[in-house]
Amino acid sequence: MDRVWTALRYAAIALALVFFLFPAYWIAITAFKVSAEWFTWPPIVFPTRLTLGNFLGTEGGFSGSLATAIGGIVPYLRNSAVVALGTAASSTLLGSLAAYALSRFKVGGMSLASWIISVRMLPPIAAALPVYAIFLKLQLLNTVWAVMMAHLIFTAPFATWILLSFFNEIPRELDEAAWVDGASPWTVFLRVVLPLSAPGLAAVASLSFIQSWGEFLMALVLTSSSDAQTLPLFLGRYITGWRIAWGPLAGAGLVTMVPVVAFSLVMQRYLIRGLTFGAVKY
Repeated sequence: MDRVWTALRYAAIALALVFFLFPAYWIAITAFKVSAEWFTWPPIVFPTRLTLGNFLGTEGGFSGSLATAIGGIVPYLRNSAVVALGTAASSTLLGSLAAYALSRFKVGGMSLASWIISVRMLPPIAAALPVYAIFLKLQLLNTVWAVMMAHLIFTAPFATWILLSFFNEIPRELDEAAWVDGASPWTVFLRVVLPLSAPGLAAVASLSFIQSWGEFLMALVLTSSSDAQTLPLFLGRYITGWRIAWGPLAGAGLVTMVPVVAFSLVMQRYLIRGLTFGAVKY
């Protein structure tokens, strides 16, 4: 009987892996398919002919297609890297300062903590118009700074909430011992609290990076050229009113996916810990 349950368990795991990994597999094989196989029915799951033409532009396109390669992806890749890394660093900094004030000095009490996390639940479309008006007044439209600050609206509250849980777990006796030795609140924050919260800081930076990397709406509203547009907007150039250039689109999607997957794998253990601590009470 135990063998039957073991076999069923492994079968369920295999089924789940196929279900969740198939989209990634489909993007990968489509990126290397020849153009004649983009629209075949039934779809070719295991292609026998592979090509690099979707990356190099030698595979060609179809009537109405505007882009047949990913050659112009570099500026968008650079913008995404700048915005995502800047958002991750800024969210970690702002979140740690806010969480320290809430955890150690009870600034604003539970009401302020609840309000901060409620901002995270705000639908992005509700903030898009006022954010656009503010950045228009500040003449920051079509800059990576505008996109980065717009992403902070949603990543900073989340970072604060996660780090608040980490800071609350650090015994206050450590703070008091440092105060007795003459340390100031800033010294305690920098030399006691932050080093002990390293897993939380890494988790916050990872989650903020992933969220910023895939964000589409704010980048669409606030930018209009390759000077500031990010990768999610670049992917839209392969979708025309006639058809979709599946090969180059999958190639660009693969380039978009690889950095964040690699980053997530490196930070995996911190991500799991960060998500677990997100549910701890204030």
